[in-house]
Amino acid sequence: MAINLYSQEAKKSSFGIQYTFYCDLQVAPRNDEDNIKVLHHAPAFSYRINNHNLYIGPLISHVLTKSKYDNKAFGLHFGYRYYSNELLRNFRIFGQFHFSIFWVECHYHQLGWPYNTTGTEIKVNNTASFGVDYEAIPNLHIYAGTGFGSYGGFCLILDSFNLSEYIGIKYEF
Repeated sequence: MAINLYSQEAKKSSFGIQYTFYCDLQVAPRNDEDNIKVLHHAPAFSYRINNHNLYIGPLISHVLTKSKYDNKAFGLHFGYRYYSNELLRNFRIFGQFHFSIFWVECHYHQLGWPYNTTGTEIKVNNTASFGVDYEAIPNLHIYAGTGFGSYGGFCLILDSFNLSEYIGIKYEF
């Protein structure tokens, strides 16, 4: 007599909140006006199912370089993160695609009237990165990563190359 047992993989899902601090540095700008260094404060709501994580939230950005741009900008960000299985106890690595869009005021100077004009530019940043995630206490994750991307549009169009470094904290319910 044979007994066949079948099982189904259980789906583990959770909602969470996270805060990430990003720093973007352009490596090879086309000219000095395009050379911007930006710090981002990025809180987000996240949803994780098994090893997949989606997140979305507001974005507050600070332009560090003295340029035509104001130093504060606001926008939105969203992304997708894929976690590995646990490599060590409470330690995983992940790959991430991150997209952000923010509106920044810029000032143009010209020789003729009106001499100074102000406008708004839309900056789109997209980044692919790898990182590490450590669950310090149950449901509280600390993570950090590094990646590359561009301010040139969606889908990693690399017309101006930038490096991205980030660190963050996440709590899952």
